[in-house]
Amino acid sequence: MKDRQNSDDRDTSKIQANRLHLQQSQQPAVKTKRTKKALTESEQRLHSIIGGSPIPAFMIGKDHRIIYWNKALEEVSRIKARKVIGTNQHWRAFYKKKRPCMADLLVDHQIDDVSRWYKGKYIKSNLLDEAYEATDFFPELGEKGKWLRFTAAIIRDTAGHLVGAIETLEDITERKKAEAALLQAHDDLEHRVQDRTRELAQANEALLTELMERHRTQQALKETTDHLSLILESLPIVSYTRKAGGDFEITFVSNTIEEITGYPARCFLEEKDFWKDHIHPDDCQRVISELQTDRPKSTHRVGYRFRVMDDSYRWFSDYWRVIPLPASLSTYIVGAWQDVTEDKRVRQEGELRLQQMMQTHKLTALGEVVAGVAHEINNPISFIAYNVPVLEDIWSNVEAILTDNEVTHDVWKKKGLSQQDVFQHMREIIQAFKIGGNRITRIISHLKEFSRSDEMTRKKSVAIKDVIQGALLIVGAQVRSTVSKIDLRIDEGIPPTYGHFQKIEQVITNLMMNAHQAIAAGKKGRMIVRCRYIERLNAVVVDIEDNGKGIEREIIDHIFDPFFTTRRERGGTGLGLSISYGLIKEHGGIIGVLSRPGIGSRFSVFLPVDGETNISLYPAILFIDHNVKYLKQLKTNFVDAVIWRSEPDDKVENIIGFLEEYPEVDIVVSEIQLKGFNGWNLLAQVKSRFPLMPVILYSSDKKAIKPPAEIASVPDLTLQKPFNIDKLQKIIHDLGRQRL
Repeated sequence: MKDRQNSDDRDTSKIQANRLHLQQSQQPAVKTKRTKKALTESEQRLHSIIGGSPIPAFMIGKDHRIIYWNKALEEVSRIKARKVIGTNQHWRAFYKKKRPCMADLLVDHQIDDVSRWYKGKYIKSNLLDEAYEATDFFPELGEKGKWLRFTAAIIRDTAGHLVGAIETLEDITERKKAEAALLQAHDDLEHRVQDRTRELAQANEALLTELMERHRTQQALKETTDHLSLILESLPIVSYTRKAGGDFEITFVSNTIEEITGYPARCFLEEKDFWKDHIHPDDCQRVISELQTDRPKSTHRVGYRFRVMDDSYRWFSDYWRVIPLPASLSTYIVGAWQDVTEDKRVRQEGELRLQQMMQTHKLTALGEVVAGVAHEINNPISFIAYNVPVLEDIWSNVEAILTDNEVTHDVWKKKGLSQQDVFQHMREIIQAFKIGGNRITRIISHLKEFSRSDEMTRKKSVAIKDVIQGALLIVGAQVRSTVSKIDLRIDEGIPPTYGHFQKIEQVITNLMMNAHQAIAAGKKGRMIVRCRYIERLNAVVVDIEDNGKGIEREIIDHIFDPFFTTRRERGGTGLGLSISYGLIKEHGGIIGVLSRPGIGSRFSVFLPVDGETNISLYPAILFIDHNVKYLKQLKTNFVDAVIWRSEPDDKVENIIGFLEEYPEVDIVVSEIQLKGFNGWNLLAQVKSRFPLMPVILYSSDKKAIKPPAEIASVPDLTLQKPFNIDKLQKIIHDLGRQRL
């Protein structure tokens, strides 16, 4: 029994071993089958691509046997693919006798023999390596033969080994016929001229003279035309013509337009509204009105902004006049576009520099006055400051004497006084004298600093905290007349910047005054002054934010322009912000502004710590969601999008910290139902920390869109998901963006 069991075990082991061996032996066959299937599919795809091409083509292997023969070649050669594939009979389509095609020569590396078979008919391809192009007549093709332009190229595998060659053909018979017909017509014309010349032999000399004169005239006209064309193409202007009525269709544009705009001339000619659609929306109606106005035949000029290839705008100066054509009743507009963007920039910078110089002289004069006033005040305040300690010592002695001499209560009562009140009031009065005197001394010190011109001094280390304190000391009294609360949020450990103390102080002072003037009288004004260091920018940022009337969108683009002001009737010059912009730019920094009409404004000053780091910022939108796919969709539709994927361990403080580090973010768009926190709590924190920051909330859950009772903050908009992206883009555009 035991022997039988052992025998059964051995049989079972043999069966399992045979089964394993069979499986292993079948694996290569399976792999080979898969490889063959993939190869077959690849060949079928290649066969489909070449076979379906409208260009006649065939392919041979390195053994010269035909691999592919597409349908287009079947129609041209009248030879079916099934009759030639696998053979080396491809020459039959083109020649009576057997001879090599160009593909054969390339496969055999017989490059030198190409000139033997196609002498004067071939060139090396400029587009492909190891390829040649040729043109020849093939009498065997069609009823009367065909002219073909053909290209042969070597095919190699991924390892670089030669696989075969492909030859493509183009039927150019009709083109050759047209050339022959043109040549025949030219010959016929020559014969007629010769016949006519013989018939008019007596007038030959006069005719020859006339022809020579005509030739000279044509040559002179050609030279003049070429010279004029050269001048037009060389001038830094774009000449054009357009119809004088209707839709003012452009009929000609010089090629110079491509150098200026990046668009080729054909765009202006082929697309009816191309020119009009690229004019700045604010200028378009004015420009069209100028064209439509019926004016005398004189030169007209209009300036406008034109959007070029990189989506920026260039300033064009458009000169034009109406010209009637002598040979017809129609009239045309002939004009020239000139790019005056740099001229405008230079002129604006020149005006700004002039105003800065005027302001510098004005400030210098003011400094002299301030220095004089400070000197005049300094003398009496010095007297007060000297005598207050003396008065304090005298009173200390008097107080001691009065205390020792027991003056009765009745004596104080008769004078309407009490000893305790007299002692307390005198100490308070003397202390008030000391505080007031010290304050006046500090103000005089700051006025003297302000009066000093540091145009010629070198830049030095500047503590921005001291600059802010100095600015408040100068304009604090005026600001507090409308601002009931000045909220100072100055971080600790802010590194000093590199620049001019007085110039930076001038900017901060001007921004504080603007915040004060933006708050209506009687309103409970608030001004927030923040100062922090952002390591990724290597810059100190100063925010001056108010809850005033804000700035309208059509005004905000011009606030840094010289002489632009909305307070001219109240003495505004329009120079404060333009000069501030220039001073910060001089320090290598930038000024940003975010304003919400009816809510307030925030001006942000970015100053590089080293005075050299280039600060380049663009407005951005922060999108927050837990759905990565949806975030990517938003990123695709908003080029300025910054995405935040919500995770379970996220906190609202993380978002606030991100907004602190990325001041270019000016809008927050968030899903309400997030993993780590709720969108309504995020709204409350953002509005508390950044009152002017627009917040848009969305959710697919209608109940989630309803705000909780404990949330007092109101979002700028709520959307139900899914929402229209175009609608969101329009909403963001209407809200207005931060200008940096």
